[in-house]
Amino acid sequence: MKKNLILITTAAWLLSLLVSPAKAERFPDFTKLVEEIQPSVVSIKVDIRQRGRAIGKAGGSGFIIDTKGHILTNHHVVNNSDRVSVKLHNGREYDAKIIGSDALTDVALIKIDTDDLKLKSVELGSSRDLKVGEWVLAFGAPFNLEQTVTAGIVSAKGRGGVGSPFVPFIQTDVAINSGNSGGPLINLAGEVVGINSMIYNPMVSTGLSFSIPIDLADSVGQQLASNGEVIRGYLGVRYEEVDAGMVDYFELPTVGGALINHVEPESPAAKAGIKRGDIITEIDGNRVKNHQDLPYFIAQMEPGSNVKLNGYRNGKDTSFTAKLVAREFNGRSISAESDENRLGIEVKNIGNGARQQLGIDTGVIVAKVEPGSPAQRSGISQGDVISEINGVEIGNTNQFYKVLNQFKTASKLLVLITSQSGSDYRVIYLK
Repeated sequence: MKKNLILITTAAWLLSLLVSPAKAERFPDFTKLVEEIQPSVVSIKVDIRQRGRAIGKAGGSGFIIDTKGHILTNHHVVNNSDRVSVKLHNGREYDAKIIGSDALTDVALIKIDTDDLKLKSVELGSSRDLKVGEWVLAFGAPFNLEQTVTAGIVSAKGRGGVGSPFVPFIQTDVAINSGNSGGPLINLAGEVVGINSMIYNPMVSTGLSFSIPIDLADSVGQQLASNGEVIRGYLGVRYEEVDAGMVDYFELPTVGGALINHVEPESPAAKAGIKRGDIITEIDGNRVKNHQDLPYFIAQMEPGSNVKLNGYRNGKDTSFTAKLVAREFNGRSISAESDENRLGIEVKNIGNGARQQLGIDTGVIVAKVEPGSPAQRSGISQGDVISEINGVEIGNTNQFYKVLNQFKTASKLLVLITSQSGSDYRVIYLK
């Protein structure tokens, strides 16, 4: 009898441990949080066309960020789409317009008409405050299974080398699969801390999932809402890892930084005096822990801003100040104050073949003309060469943008155009 009493008492004690408050705190109840977030999560379906033919359907997830109907998702969810539709938590579907999409961060902003809708938006948190080991939930539609939620913990922050060099990914062990892309990563306070983006290997269940930090995604979304595109700072270098051998050779104090292995001619880096073999360890007070931090920090800075870079040259402390320009877009770099959009064209440098064919030595070739733009109204076409603006000779794209900046307040420009039919002057009226 005494033995049985001991067994009963022991069993009761073990049961009390299982249901104790301390035990419950280790495994939180997510039900209320899920109920709060689900109305803000949407499923996205896209029709993809190529050369005018429907070639398939795809989709993903997204989340409502304001009551006007703006939704954040992934670039790869809506890229190359002919039609985008959004299905809300209540089952209703609406056509969506792509406001802007950024391939380098895999962030897109879309919008639905909210005339008859009462939308519930999410609250954006800060991925800077996120801690490794913290509980997070992923919402979305994996394999088209809508309104699914999975849970896990943050495994690492600032993870590079798994995708875009412009994104310091949040790594989690949360189950993310095809269709989860674009859905929100939520902390226990009910705040979005990331956008679910990818798994490390889609062919194997590895338990490695990656999300875009919401601080970065929100910044990109705001630029897309204002400009339809993202303009980034550009330094003009290529770089590699600083390994232990490099640290030993130069007798550096710590491992870290980015080793410069190429400097673009006439770039901000070249003008600042940066050379191949320099090691950059700090950018405007931000420590470059590894080489992948360099493009991220530079891309967050506005074109035209002066950035201070600290590091080493031949093992000795050195520093530089570079004035950034806008990062290359469609094959060229543009200055911060470029007035190109007022003309409605895109230009590029002329290849040797085109120079010989047209019999010219200088100028830039028109790569694209926007419909209804001042350039189109003046008769400029794709393939034309611009060799002079207001009497100033144009030799390359850098000179083109500098000259435009000189006349950024002008109401009209006198442009010398060379085409297959010869050369003539055109007046572009800007106002």
